[in-house]
Amino acid sequence: MKIFRRMQRNNSSNININMKTGLNKNIFTNRTMLRKYIASDKKIFGELFTDREVNKYMGGQHCETPEDAFSLFDKCFEIYNGSLQDRHFEIWGIEFEGNLIGHFELKQTQNTVGNELEVVYLLNKEYWGRGLMLEVLNQVNSYSSGMGKQLIATINPENINTVKLLKKTGIEREGWIEDDEGKVYKIWLTQLR
Repeated sequence: MKIFRRMQRNNSSNININMKTGLNKNIFTNRTMLRKYIASDKKIFGELFTDREVNKYMGGQHCETPEDAFSLFDKCFEIYNGSLQDRHFEIWGIEFEGNLIGHFELKQTQNTVGNELEVVYLLNKEYWGRGLMLEVLNQVNSYSSGMGKQLIATINPENINTVKLLKKTGIEREGWIEDDEGKVYKIWLTQLR
């Protein structure tokens, strides 16, 4: 999985942050809450990560079976327990009206340097087009800016909906970069001051 494969690499130019220092707090928007996963989220997590339409533009391998997704879900708890103390990695479920509807990561990857953190997210397609991810990205941008961090995203430019969303959030600059999987398009979101 691209999501967890990237977290296992060590990038010495990145700032080391101990995950046990209070990161991964709940983040609230007007309509959503980003929160740690709980055991009862496993089934919905599995559905989200095996939905081909939701995962269409995700890099790396996809979860082909619910068992693959459940294994990935279990890794979330390893992260919460400090398995990645050598890098910044926060992971949340996105809750709306009491239901788990998405997944969000804020992390150091091979595509980040210095104070940058990459965002990775998935949203149940039933909730697309409601402005929920715009709320989430704006609030996470505020949160990360408070830590002196710059948000970046690496995307497939054919993912028109994500491009539109990132433009609404505010793009500082953009351009092609090389990573282990070839060329990816990197977008630096406007940092809140």
